[in-house]
Amino acid sequence: MNSTRFLLTLTILLTASLALSAQSLSTYSPYSRYGIGEVRNQGYANNKALGGMSQGLRNGAWVNYLNPASYTAQDTMSFIFDFGIEGTGVDYKSGDQSNFNSHGNIQHIALQFPIAKWMGASAGIQPYSNVGYRIRHIETNDTLLSAIGPIKYNHDGSGGITQAYLGLAVEPIKNLSVGMNMSYFFGSLEHTTDVLFPTETAYNDIRRVNSVVVRDIALSFGAQYTQYFGEENDFKLVLGATLDNETSIGAQSISVVSYPHLGASDTISYEENPKSSIDFPKNISAGFSLSYKDRFMGGAEYSTQDWSNAKFLGVSDSLSKSETVRVGVQYTPNPQDLRSYFKRVSYRLGAYHSNTYLELRNKQIEDYGITFGVGLPFRRSKTSFNLSFELGRKGTLDNNLVQETYGIVNIGFTFYDIWFVKRKFN
Repeated sequence: MNSTRFLLTLTILLTASLALSAQSLSTYSPYSRYGIGEVRNQGYANNKALGGMSQGLRNGAWVNYLNPASYTAQDTMSFIFDFGIEGTGVDYKSGDQSNFNSHGNIQHIALQFPIAKWMGASAGIQPYSNVGYRIRHIETNDTLLSAIGPIKYNHDGSGGITQAYLGLAVEPIKNLSVGMNMSYFFGSLEHTTDVLFPTETAYNDIRRVNSVVVRDIALSFGAQYTQYFGEENDFKLVLGATLDNETSIGAQSISVVSYPHLGASDTISYEENPKSSIDFPKNISAGFSLSYKDRFMGGAEYSTQDWSNAKFLGVSDSLSKSETVRVGVQYTPNPQDLRSYFKRVSYRLGAYHSNTYLELRNKQIEDYGITFGVGLPFRRSKTSFNLSFELGRKGTLDNNLVQETYGIVNIGFTFYDIWFVKRKFN
């Protein structure tokens, strides 16, 4: 009961913190200005250290919400609580200019538990996309400059979309598991433009704010098939796939135009636009993992999502078809070793390459990187600390675009306990 009360209290506090942090500035990428914002690698510290792969991961001590079919891998008398934090540092370059920014936030909270021997469930909350940018430029129109002087434009963005999910998986026949996640997407995306005139002119500065509020439900489906082979069934092959169903997420935009320096009565116009939607195209992912006993595991996967025809509030953006490849390996020298702690540590390495959904100035934006990390087990328990490190690069210096070189650290805590055992007293 003490564990139950502790985890319930911790879950409530962390959920409130995550909901608040979702509204703060959690990225500084100019690429987050487009579409639904910046969508980084999904998942938790365990799988992020493996290049972000998830489709073939089937581990009874992990929460793998990216393939809901994995929920049936958990022991029938156990309970898993997982939460993590993330820190990011990014160096931005464009032409001869550069800038560095860093930030950190609570990254996720998740629970997983069995319902029956053939059924498992999970619930959690984590960021889905982030908006955060600051772009400055000065009007260079010679005619206009000679008439009133230089005009400054400030473009700022903030906010993001958060995903809360509830998932269920069943194992209808031996070695085959299927699952479904119902996700609730919510949040707001705010884009602000300030037009600043020279102080000696008669013109007033103007601010335009466009806020998009997102609230809706989407479904995703997953499957995993497990095959054992070898003389003592030492080898395990897991084939996995997921389908994020094509859906239109409900959204409404609010537009405000004001004079920012004239006090409380500076609003020129306020308009609540009719309810519309943001298209989330069908996303297909497939992959595998091959493991030997509990010591070695390796795998790869591929995913694709075509955003080229997607509409953002009824309007097309600079979006294209995204494709991602991920690979990862994990090595645990001897999970049962009682003498050497480091032989029970899991060492992880991975890589990924993505053609993102952004296409700017006839150039599709690429994102690629390497990952590595460790799983640090507690003594005589499946509870663990998980650390992952990600080094990557996004964008290009060509065509006056922005190149981002980034480092991401994820710290996750996976609490594994046996809860559903009846105590016996003599």
